[in-house]
Amino acid sequence: MTRFTLYSWLVGFVGGLCLFYEQVPLAWLLGSMVAASIAAVAGLRVDTYTPLTPWARCVLGAMVGTGFDAVTVDEFLSYWSTLIIVPVFLILATSINFHVLRRVFRFDGLTAMFSALPGGMVEMVTSGRDMGADVKTMTIIHLMRVVIIVIGASVLGLYVGVQDLRMQTPALDHADHIPMHLVLGFIGWKLFAYFKIPSAPLLGPMFLVAGLQGFDVLHLELFTPLLIFAQVAIGIDIARAFYGVSVTSMRQAFVAGILSVLIMLCVLCVCAFLVYVTASNIPWVQIVLSFMPGGQTELALLAFALKMDLTFVVTHQIFRITLIMFSLPLLLVGLRRLSQIRG
Repeated sequence: MTRFTLYSWLVGFVGGLCLFYEQVPLAWLLGSMVAASIAAVAGLRVDTYTPLTPWARCVLGAMVGTGFDAVTVDEFLSYWSTLIIVPVFLILATSINFHVLRRVFRFDGLTAMFSALPGGMVEMVTSGRDMGADVKTMTIIHLMRVVIIVIGASVLGLYVGVQDLRMQTPALDHADHIPMHLVLGFIGWKLFAYFKIPSAPLLGPMFLVAGLQGFDVLHLELFTPLLIFAQVAIGIDIARAFYGVSVTSMRQAFVAGILSVLIMLCVLCVCAFLVYVTASNIPWVQIVLSFMPGGQTELALLAFALKMDLTFVVTHQIFRITLIMFSLPLLLVGLRRLSQIRG
């Protein structure tokens, strides 16, 4: 561990802390990433302690897995008539975005695919980096999506009369779940690595925890400080790609990010209209919140404040992420074999 590592962690933690006190969504991840990225662009070397990075990804993978349990399976089945529109939204939004990023902005295939997928920013960026995609471009595009979606949700809340969309401070409990969390993370990581599945530290724990909770074998709770550590570690790790990069060279990615979000929102409107005309008893705001690609916490909070069906919104959001993450290993393996054939 070098002085650059200590400096980077200090910068990342301060950035996350600032956004946390401002009640910004994904505060620790975005704060650490933005603060460390600014330092990197300014020419300061950003570094993280390499052995910790896969463990941080294990924690985040298990975190995604905890959103899946036996109750979620029952909810999926009860909302089947509207859930079938979710893959339609994903296919249309991803396909259109992929072709625009490839043909208009001339991104390589891997960068275009991971930038076009409306999944979690951490999952998309880290998986894309493992496959050799452009980390800077992916990070900027997904960051633009998260920021625009969260701002859009806030504006929508103000439009319908909600004044406060700030996140609540989580309780500092469940410390007794740390050993099980790390053990399951390690097992899932090594199991996926053994079968040579890409992004094993992230996807392995996610699938293992999701499977165990889905069959009601266990119920894992997250210890907040452990989650904060993982987010800061990932934020700093992503920021390393910005070392020595000029602001001018990132202009194209910013434009691509804005256009990508606009395309997703247009597809969202079409899909939301389909749901609205086929299920007229569901309020249009609830449908829009259910299909918005990002900011799950804020969208759920807004649905709660509006007295909407929170289960409906959260189920559709979880289903979107689940579809992407369950199909990601197949996409990665397919892309790897395709690149080997072309090579």
